Amino acid sequence: MLDFLKPRHLRYRSMEEWREKENIRSFRHPENPELEKRLTRQLEELRKHLWKKHLAQLSPEERKQIKKGDHPSQSHMRIDQAKPIFDEFRLRVQPLPYVSDVTMVARQMHADGIVIRLKLAQDVSWRVWREHIPTFFRGFEIQVTQAALEKPDLTRENAEKLIPNGMTEAQVYAHLGTKATISLGKNGYKFLAYSFHLPPAPPRVDPKIEGITVVLNNGVVVDRQFTK
Repeated sequence: MLDFLKPRHLRYRSMEEWREKENIRSFRHPENPELEKRLTRQLEELRKHLWKKHLAQLSPEERKQIKKGDHPSQSHMRIDQAKPIFDEFRLRVQPLPYVSDVTMVARQMHADGIVIRLKLAQDVSWRVWREHIPTFFRGFEIQVTQAALEKPDLTRENAEKLIPNGMTEAQVYAHLGTKATISLGKNGYKFLAYSFHLPPAPPRVDPKIEGITVVLNNGVVVDRQFTK
């Protein structure tokens, strides 16, 4: 099928490109369940689309193995068969200065099989590493994890910077989590009350703060009120 006839999300070359071009910051949207379902569906469809393209590039023997379920990636019991392919991939990415570790791990979420997991040593843009690190390699999925940036403490002094006026409700959830007590006010006001006396409390919170209520109006933050 010609690219212009495909659904728009299937025209991208990677999931990272799709997220950037479509301005997708999060897949969690408790305030809009339909949007959350659509993004999750499109993510899975794009992943399957990229897999089909990769499948077409494999050798006839590798495609035959995958069709029969005999490919090394399809069972964690075939780790010895997977090792030569893993070593080939590791040698390929070893010279890259931002790669800190490459490992083989079992698939999660009750699915059998092996994936190759690559850890980036620094917060490098996907536009840099995606040039050299494929989504799939010889039938194996490549999972890329980036070094997590440590979130600053939430204090009374910096709350306005961490949760600034104009921030959307979805962005508040991304910073503080979705465990908020929600109440509605008049004239488009909405209140998200967070209690921090029970862990976990993302981001790290000053122990002097018992809770915070984020005040929104027409979907964006307009104020912050501390419980203590």
